[in-house]
Amino acid sequence: MPKYEVIFISQGEIIQDLHFGPYAKEWWVSYPTNNDIEHTILYPVRLGMKNIITINQYDFIIIVVQNGFEPGYLYQSGSLQSNTCKSSSEAVIYIYQQAFFTKMRLDGLLVMGFDNPKICKTLLTDVNFRPYKFKIVNIILTIFKIGKSNNSNWNYAEKEYQSSFVYNFHRTRSLFVQEFSNKEANIRIY
Repeated sequence: MPKYEVIFISQGEIIQDLHFGPYAKEWWVSYPTNNDIEHTILYPVRLGMKNIITINQYDFIIIVVQNGFEPGYLYQSGSLQSNTCKSSSEAVIYIYQQAFFTKMRLDGLLVMGFDNPKICKTLLTDVNFRPYKFKIVNIILTIFKIGKSNNSNWNYAEKEYQSSFVYNFHRTRSLFVQEFSNKEANIRIY
């Protein structure tokens, strides 16, 4: 049973370059969180997604916007509005603390309705492929495109395969993107 009642106003849209590109891991979330990442189901954070939640008889509106290559979160309540925040939790905590002058903490994913099976099902409408996440030692690998070939040297992967993970490179946290072209495997580092 969902912790908060969330009214789903707009499901937003899936953007190919964002949801299935190098920064795909930022546009998919799992909820409820699960320590066994091998069985985590991912749900999209859709651009333009909009919800209303009522807390202490105040309506809060959350809107997902694009913040570079990552989602940004805006909360509004009456005349109060957050800046674009990097996490839904940061945005809702900011606006809630402004409205009620309290230090209460709220879970942004719960407030967005990711614990509501009906909302999660709606978010998967028209999604033909969901990325996968795997934990390999201390790296979380996200596979956001996949395909099959006849090339046994590549374990039958084809040029549609793409994955990413974050790791330190020259003492800088970097995004590694792995992909196959027609004749070679490539790794790009951002």
